Amino acid sequence: MGMTCELRQISPAYAQKLLQSPNEVLQYYDDANQDELPEEAQGEDLDLDKVWHGLHYLLTGTAWGGEAPLNSLLVGGEQVGDEEEHDVGYGPARILLPSQVAAFSQALDTVSPAEIRRSFNPTEMIKLGIYPNVWDREDEELEEWLQQSLAELKEFLQRAVTQQQAVIIAVV
Repeated sequence: MGMTCELRQISPAYAQKLLQSPNEVLQYYDDANQDELPEEAQGEDLDLDKVWHGLHYLLTGTAWGGEAPLNSLLVGGEQVGDEEEHDVGYGPARILLPSQVAAFSQALDTVSPAEIRRSFNPTEMIKLGIYPNVWDREDEELEEWLQQSLAELKEFLQRAVTQQQAVIIAVV
């Protein structure tokens, strides 16, 4: 099992509803686990599995910070509710509104596979505690995993931009 990062396209109106009534986000995740989401929340989803923290590091050079919009996966957008009452797994969900989705997508379009290769620093990733703490393995598939996941994230965001959708993100 472990921590995974899940993203889902949702309507901008539903995103605003969650931001204005953060208790609704708990019901959203209950419904998502039972495949009973309301229509406005039934957009495409993307599960980044355990690669999310590695991607964030490669995009920002940090464990938890970085410059917007490349930090959008973990700290971008707007937090839904507060840490204590609206924890949906490992903290509260975050919502990227359509303009933030577009900015993140555009920023990712400038990140090349060569840049990801140059940013991949297993020693630093282990030192910073980048989850899932497997980066020092002698395994060529790790970089391939990161590259493939980044490609999937880019495609997911591009489709969200095309459909003018917001995106809800959570580490669960």
